[in-house]
Amino acid sequence: MKMLKKGQAMNGLQGFIMTVVIVGVVLGIGLIVLGEFQDGMTADSAEYNATGSIIEKLGNVPTWIGIIITVSLAFIVLGYFYFRK
Repeated sequence: MKMLKKGQAMNGLQGFIMTVVIVGVVLGIGLIVLGEFQDGMTADSAEYNATGSIIEKLGNVPTWIGIIITVSLAFIVLGYFYFRK
Protein backbone atom coordinates (compact mmCIF):
# COMPACT_ATOMS: atom_id res chain seq x y z
CA MET A 1 0.00 0.00 0.00
CA LYS A 2 1.36 3.39 -1.01
CA MET A 3 1.59 5.95 1.79
CA LEU A 4 0.77 9.59 1.15
CA LYS A 5 3.32 12.22 2.05
CA LYS A 6 2.30 15.16 4.20
CA GLY A 7 0.19 17.61 2.26
CA GLN A 8 -0.54 15.32 -0.70
CA ALA A 9 -4.16 14.85 0.32
CA MET A 10 -4.59 18.59 0.77
CA ASN A 11 -3.14 19.26 -2.69
CA GLY A 12 -5.75 16.93 -4.17
CA LEU A 13 -8.47 18.73 -2.25
CA GLN A 14 -7.28 22.14 -3.48
CA GLY A 15 -7.31 20.90 -7.07
CA PHE A 16 -10.83 19.56 -6.62
CA ILE A 17 -12.07 22.84 -5.15
CA MET A 18 -10.52 24.84 -8.00
CA THR A 19 -12.15 22.52 -10.54
CA VAL A 20 -15.59 23.01 -8.98
CA VAL A 21 -15.13 26.79 -8.92
CA ILE A 22 -13.99 26.87 -12.56
CA VAL A 23 -16.94 24.70 -13.67
CA GLY A 24 -19.35 26.99 -11.80
CA VAL A 25 -17.87 30.16 -13.31
CA VAL A 26 -17.85 28.74 -16.84
CA LEU A 27 -21.46 27.58 -16.51
CA GLY A 28 -22.57 30.95 -15.16
CA ILE A 29 -20.81 32.94 -17.86
CA GLY A 30 -21.98 30.53 -20.56
CA LEU A 31 -25.59 30.90 -19.51
CA ILE A 32 -25.30 34.69 -19.47
CA VAL A 33 -23.75 34.74 -22.95
CA LEU A 34 -26.40 32.37 -24.34
CA GLY A 35 -29.17 34.50 -22.81
CA GLU A 36 -27.78 37.65 -24.40
CA PHE A 37 -27.32 35.81 -27.70
CA GLN A 38 -30.93 34.64 -27.62
CA ASP A 39 -32.17 38.17 -26.95
CA GLY A 40 -30.75 39.27 -30.31
CA MET A 41 -32.76 36.68 -32.24
CA THR A 42 -36.24 36.80 -33.69
CA ALA A 43 -38.77 35.38 -31.24
CA ASP A 44 -40.24 31.97 -32.11
CA SER A 45 -37.64 31.27 -34.80
CA ALA A 46 -35.86 27.91 -34.94
CA GLU A 47 -32.62 29.51 -33.73
CA TYR A 48 -34.37 31.22 -30.82
CA ASN A 49 -36.06 27.99 -29.76
CA ALA A 50 -32.85 25.95 -30.11
CA THR A 51 -30.91 28.44 -27.99
CA GLY A 52 -33.70 28.40 -25.40
CA SER A 53 -33.55 24.61 -25.31
CA ILE A 54 -29.78 24.68 -24.72
CA ILE A 55 -30.18 27.26 -21.94
CA GLU A 56 -32.86 25.11 -20.29
CA LYS A 57 -30.71 21.97 -20.42
CA LEU A 58 -27.57 23.76 -19.15
CA GLY A 59 -29.66 25.31 -16.40
CA ASN A 60 -30.25 21.82 -14.99
CA VAL A 61 -26.52 21.04 -14.65
CA PRO A 62 -25.98 23.01 -11.41
CA THR A 63 -28.47 20.76 -9.62
CA TRP A 64 -26.04 17.85 -10.15
CA ILE A 65 -22.99 19.77 -8.92
CA GLY A 66 -24.05 19.38 -5.28
CA ILE A 67 -24.30 15.61 -5.64
CA ILE A 68 -20.96 15.42 -7.45
CA ILE A 69 -19.27 17.51 -4.74
CA THR A 70 -20.69 15.34 -1.95
CA VAL A 71 -19.59 12.07 -3.55
CA SER A 72 -16.15 13.43 -4.46
CA LEU A 73 -15.51 14.79 -0.98
CA ALA A 74 -16.53 11.44 0.50
CA PHE A 75 -13.96 9.68 -1.71
CA ILE A 76 -11.28 12.22 -0.78
CA VAL A 77 -11.92 11.83 2.95
CA LEU A 78 -12.05 8.03 2.74
CA GLY A 79 -8.87 8.01 0.65
CA TYR A 80 -7.13 10.24 3.17
CA PHE A 81 -7.94 7.91 6.06
CA TYR A 82 -7.12 4.80 4.04
CA PHE A 83 -3.68 5.95 2.87
CA ARG A 84 -2.49 7.83 5.92
CA LYS A 85 0.08 6.19 8.15
